[in-house]
Amino acid sequence: MFGVILFTGGPRRARRIVLAFDSASDADAFAVENHYVDYLVAPLSFLAPAGTRRIR
Repeated sequence: MFGVILFTGGPRRARRIVLAFDSASDADAFAVENHYVDYLVAPLSFLAPAGTRRIR
């Protein structure tokens, strides 16, 4: 899964994050279609808190 991070003024301040795309190219296409200029496509990480049991 990937997300698009939109930046606004200042040194790379995130304005908005749009989730979740199946591929980096899908995320990039979304950004291009919406005429975003200052953005970054990044992979998503989902973390589980320590001590959480896994479902079998």
